[in-house]
Formats: sequence, structure tokens, C-alpha cells
Amino acid sequence: MPKNAAVAPEVFLVGSVHNMHFEERYHYSLIDLQVQVRLLHPDVVCGEITPEAFDGPMEGNFPPEAAMLAELAPGWGVRFIPADWRVSFAWQDRGERQESENKAQAAAVDAAQNKAKNYFAAFSGSSLYDYTNGSEQYLSMVDHMFEEVIGENTPSDIAAGAWHERNRKIVENCLTGAGDAKRIVFVFGTGHLPQLRRQLAARGLTAQIPARAFAPAGLGTMPPAVIARWQRNLKNLEGIADGIVAVSADDRAKAKDTNRSPVLRKEIEIYLARQTSCAGAGVGCSEGPIR
Repeated sequence: MPKNAAVAPEVFLVGSVHNMHFEERYHYSLIDLQVQVRLLHPDVVCGEITPEAFDGPMEGNFPPEAAMLAELAPGWGVRFIPADWRVSFAWQDRGERQESENKAQAAAVDAAQNKAKNYFAAFSGSSLYDYTNGSEQYLSMVDHMFEEVIGENTPSDIAAGAWHERNRKIVENCLTGAGDAKRIVFVFGTGHLPQLRRQLAARGLTAQIPARAFAPAGLGTMPPAVIARWQRNLKNLEGIADGIVAVSADDRAKAKDTNRSPVLRKEIEIYLARQTSCAGAGVGCSEGPIR
């Protein structure tokens, strides 16, 4: 290797499970996610928020774990990069309508999606992390759905949020923002893992999906700063719905279609209640890794 040649970074993929992080029965809480990420000792974490939504009115329309990581990463000495990309709602809506007109294709997509839902419903293991990140059966199932059933540059692909282009842009955004970082961790929904791995391979990078490094610790409690950020995001989403918070017409339609406010409100309530119960019990409740 030439003396001045750049050394390829180590790249890790950690699949998150969005709202399921808030359910005890899956044994993969947000506290567990924090441990998994921190034990990889990243220089940067690339998360599931678009750059234009980051720290703005639309941030709450993205998974709560992304905002959590964005809030906590600086305190860990880690740089957070909002790396997601989203197609316009108008295009996605058009793709959905075109897909529905092809009855056979719509049925095939529904069957593939139901197979994935049934897979999650059958979970009874030690941790949902193992059942997704650590399962070639799951990764192959998801890859089959997006590569062979949905395909690329099809109405179904656009209906799925321009899935292939989205993952290409995620990798591009992350690597551009990471600069000369030596250890990069992507934290995106588990469905992204096969495509992110493929997109990174196309750039000559071998992505590792690490084995579970945490012992499930339960829901724990969340730092007040994270709860405050979620509350701000909820207020913005409610303001967007009421026409009080100014966003583009496309973003307003997207937020209305996603309707994240009720779910985010319940998730905030879970951690507010846990904060109160832990304080009232006079015992400590884990706020995540201290390593």
C-alpha cells in the first residue's frame, strides 16, 4: 500500500426496531441499543434522520432512537451524522397508486410484507437483536422482498420510499460526512441492513453486522435531555398538523400520512412514567451504558 494511501474505515451496521424498542417483551430496548453502539467505539454514528429534518420541525417524523442518538452522541465523544434520504411524498403517493393498479404485484408485495410481520409476531427468543441483526433467515427474507418482489425502479420501489435510491443516498451521506473517521456505525431499521451492506460493498467497503454485545437490561430510564428533545419534536408535529408550524406542503402531507404524533406521545409517556416511578422508589434505574 502506498505510504499516503487512505486506510478504509471499519464499518458496522446496527439494525434498530423503532417502536418495538419500547416493548419489554422484545428484550431490545433503547438502553440496549445504546450499549450496542457504544461498545463498538465509533468515531461517528450515522442515523435515520435526513440532514434537512435534523434538529428541525420534521425531526419527530423520524424514528425516536435517531433523535436519542443525536442527543447523546456528543456526550460520548461521538459525532452524529443525519444520513437518511427521503423521496417526496408526492412521488411516493404516486408509486402507491400505480402499484395498487397492478393487482398481482400488489398482492405479491402484501404477501412479502405479511411474511415479515409474521416473523416478528413469532418472536420468543432472548433478544429481538439476535432475531433480526443476527439472523441470516431474516436478512435473506428482507432482501428477497426488496430485491426480487419489489425490485428497483418500479412503482413498488417508489411506493416503498424509493428504497434503492434511499439506501444509496444514506451511504453517500454517511461516508461524505464521516470524512477520515476510522470507525463508522450505521444505525437504521433492520430492513435496511442487506441493502446498506450491498451499497457499501459497491464502494469497496465490507460492512460488519456485529453480534449482540449487551445483556438485555429492560426499558430503564431516559436522560431528561432526550425526553425534552422528543417533547419538542412532538410539539412540532402537532403544530405541523394544526398549520401553526411552517413546513413545505409536501412535508405537511408526509407528516399527516405518517401520523407519528400519537405514537410518539405514548413513547414519551412511557419514559416520563418510568422516571417518576424510579424516583419514587428511591432506587436507581439504568439510563444506559456507563462504559
